[in-house]
Amino acid sequence: MNAKEARQSIVKFVDGSTSVVGSGWEPSDGPRLGKCGLGMGQGGVQYVYAMVRSASADPKADVVAVERHWKDLGVTTERYQTGGEDPILGVRGRGGPVSSSDFRADPRGVHDRRQLAVHCG
Repeated sequence: MNAKEARQSIVKFVDGSTSVVGSGWEPSDGPRLGKCGLGMGQGGVQYVYAMVRSASADPKADVVAVERHWKDLGVTTERYQTGGEDPILGVRGRGGPVSSSDFRADPRGVHDRRQLAVHCG
């Protein structure tokens, strides 16, 4: 995959992921190139793309919808939540069309962050 194809792939992945939980998303970071270091003498680049929007009425349903969408794309998922009295729900992903992804259903505003490795190693 060349850099242009990788960029198109990450934009498609993020747009598809955000569309399963509604509209109103705005880019907050990227898509842009970043570095990924795997150890001495290894490295590469990755695309980083983050989208944000205002809070959802049902964060739990958003996490379920994104997780289902990612599984359909072959992404391995893991749900999580932060600590405290008002935990933030989320789901992390690895594999499929991306190296890593993270969706946080923050009651103060939903954050959707994706990364795609162009070449790492």
